[in-house]
Amino acid sequence: MVWGYRMKEDSKPDTSAKMLGKALTVLIVLLSFWFIYQQIESSDIDIFETLLSAEPIIFMSIICIFGVLVLSPIIWKFLMLGSGADVPYRLCFGIWWTTNIAKYVPGKVSLIAGRAYVARKYGSKVVLESFVWELIISISSAVIAGLFLIELEGISSSMKWILVCIGIASLFPILSPKLTQDLVRKPFSLLGRGDWSHDTSMTRRYYCVALFLMIISWLLWGLAHKFILLGLGVDASLPLLIGSFAIAWLIGFFAFFLPAGFGAREGVFTFNLSLFLSGGIAGIVAIVSRTLNVLIEIIAFVFGLTMMSSEELEEE
Repeated sequence: MVWGYRMKEDSKPDTSAKMLGKALTVLIVLLSFWFIYQQIESSDIDIFETLLSAEPIIFMSIICIFGVLVLSPIIWKFLMLGSGADVPYRLCFGIWWTTNIAKYVPGKVSLIAGRAYVARKYGSKVVLESFVWELIISISSAVIAGLFLIELEGISSSMKWILVCIGIASLFPILSPKLTQDLVRKPFSLLGRGDWSHDTSMTRRYYCVALFLMIISWLLWGLAHKFILLGLGVDASLPLLIGSFAIAWLIGFFAFFLPAGFGAREGVFTFNLSLFLSGGIAGIVAIVSRTLNVLIEIIAFVFGLTMMSSEELEEE
């Protein structure tokens, strides 16, 4: 009887922790949707009128953006493999799509904490390490895609050289994934955050597949913006569209204080587009792109909820 009573007492902290985690998850989701609503409301452009008055080809951009959201969980799958965990594809889609919405809360803490909690059965350290890899591969692929802009006269020679140098340097993980992973783990090890002495798992194959898929994502973004422009009766070079958005996304990614880089990404994207398009159409493309992106991410969030159960996410 005493043993049974103690078992019940020991289970209380575990139950409380689960309830707290679920409550924080709901709070993050609600805050995310609130920030999304505020940002769309603050736009001076009537998005839905713009979409309805455009040529039907503009809706092809939805397929391209959804393609990006399909590739993202697959990329995360390989980054998790490289970090030491084999997550089933169905759970990869469910976890990534449901936690990605947290990026609309200012700061990256909610996104990282949310994914670490939902994917807790695979280890918080593994999820944290996958985020670092995601950071590295995002910067590398975005800079490589941004090299399409070096032909533009509006970009200074020094900036072009910086892009080229960063692009070349960002390929270092391909040469030595093990050394890169050791460097990734070093700050956590120095901070005394757990044991990081276990063998590294990232291979050249995992990294190259993830990098290739990221580059495909930039191609899909370029096609999405191409279709948006065609729907508005304008055309532009696909390589320039790819490079313009990749650099804008990168700036927004580092704007940690903004929800999902809102404002920073659109501002830089509009500026980049204005180098070869009129400022008015550039601003419309940036806003339409963000709005479609948000709406598709909300749909993916709902689908993600149906792809996993709480039992599958519990620690073994």
